Amino acid sequence: MVDKGSTKIKNLGETHVEKWLIENGYTSLSRENLEMENTGLMANGKIENIIVQISTFLLPHRPFKISEYEADRLIRRAKKLARIAYAAYVVVDEYGNLDGEIIWERLS
Repeated sequence: MVDKGSTKIKNLGETHVEKWLIENGYTSLSRENLEMENTGLMANGKIENIIVQISTFLLPHRPFKISEYEADRLIRRAKKLARIAYAAYVVVDEYGNLDGEIIWERLS
């Protein structure tokens, strides 16, 4: 069972997104500390280089969009780094398994 502490759940979400990015051809992954205790990943792809803010939820909770403030901050940071901003929404079960698919939202 997953420890319901927010750090453990965040790490699980990051791991699932990282795995997805690698499986889909992204390279040079690096973790990023974003505003308001959020974490993210930067990755280089064949089509675009991205920065992703990851929001992870433990079942039975369902994902909700990041705030306009968070989206704006991420978009500004992405522009400075010449990247495309995305939000990834991840839902995990009590064992840390991915529930359904990662939901991707392109922000810029």
